[in-house]
Amino acid sequence: MVIGLRKHHIDLNEEETALVGAIDFRLDHPRHDEGHASYLANREPLMALLKSLSDRSAIPPHRLAYWTDPKFQSGRMKGSHRDIFARNGSEGREAYTHPHFLPYLRYFLFGADLPPTVMQEFEAKIGNPEWFGGSDIIGLANETRAIVRRHNLRHYSTSDEFHKLAIDNGLSHHNAESVRKRQ
Repeated sequence: MVIGLRKHHIDLNEEETALVGAIDFRLDHPRHDEGHASYLANREPLMALLKSLSDRSAIPPHRLAYWTDPKFQSGRMKGSHRDIFARNGSEGREAYTHPHFLPYLRYFLFGADLPPTVMQEFEAKIGNPEWFGGSDIIGLANETRAIVRRHNLRHYSTSDEFHKLAIDNGLSHHNAESVRKRQ
């Protein structure tokens, strides 16, 4: 797992840090039985971590919205990411302990999953988000595409990560969506 810039990490207390250390964030396991064992081992620490984070409102609202708000879902399916899990039979605890929830948890905790140098380069292109306007988005979207090519990143795995990074840096959903689509 690539961990980006520390400034995008949420603050964890000691108990939460221990719970994060007990969670296997890998999505790919060499054998099915290893993946299933990881799923079983993740359930309790994952739910305890989410409860603790929720109790103290530690997850930034825009990161929670990425999970719960339909406007952050870009595929052909309608509804939020959480709604799609529900349509596939995973609601409540089942959704949160499902192995495919791990990338959302990872985003809640650490922000976008991009190399630190890529994140710094992207953030330098944004500058101060308070001064970022609609006329700046075409340039940023083109620069993001250049960053992807320059660092030899795969488009399908990074477009969502740049979208998340744009939102974490204070860009509007509309501007962040333009960054995602331009790659």
